[in-house]
Amino acid sequence: MSTAFTIGKRQLKSDEVLPLLSGHSLWPQLMQGIVIDRVLRTMSCTEQEVKEFYRMQIDAEHDFLDKKKEQLLLEGAADEDVEFFVNRPLLLERFKKETFLSQVESAFLKMKANLDKVTFFMIRNKNHELLRELYFRIESGEESFDSVAAKYSEGRESMSGGKLGPLELKQLNPVLAKTLSEARPGVLNQPIVIDGYGVITMLREKNPAHLDDTMRKQIINHLFNEWVNREVQAFFY
Repeated sequence: MSTAFTIGKRQLKSDEVLPLLSGHSLWPQLMQGIVIDRVLRTMSCTEQEVKEFYRMQIDAEHDFLDKKKEQLLLEGAADEDVEFFVNRPLLLERFKKETFLSQVESAFLKMKANLDKVTFFMIRNKNHELLRELYFRIESGEESFDSVAAKYSEGRESMSGGKLGPLELKQLNPVLAKTLSEARPGVLNQPIVIDGYGVITMLREKNPAHLDDTMRKQIINHLFNEWVNREVQAFFY
């Protein structure tokens, strides 16, 4: 006989869960959770630390923690696991900082080039001959970049006169990222080919990445995700 548990206002039977995990491609997420929890279960925190972590929620709803525990039980958590899952977000943040904070500066130096942000203009069109003609029109001043982009660009940038960004270089196609990293602001770049499209670009602005608090969190999460992937490979494969 399968066990029923509640998610929101719905009840699910345990024998319905495995097909759902497969059907919605949730196995990788579950595998990640398992390897993370193996480490977090070796850690502990005080009741006061938990209350401080949830301070905003408790201030808004004094019985927040009790309701959270009740919901975990409704969702099928075992009695002995409820405390752990309540504490888990706090333990996870602590683990990330204790494990990866000391690696942030060296990782930042290695990653910095890809973390720089660029704002740029782009036109892309699969008709390479037309694109070459458009390049000369812009270069000669016959037409402006934004008007040509609005009329001829075949990407979403046509809606903004060709303007894109600011975007981190790592988010861009490697060929495009290299072109923009070497470009000078305001200078029209020679057409290049990316994924079958002829592409004209012009760098507007480059914003170098700085190691502020937001960047530290981003790098810690990056290092953590790399660790999780390694642990999944080692534990399951």
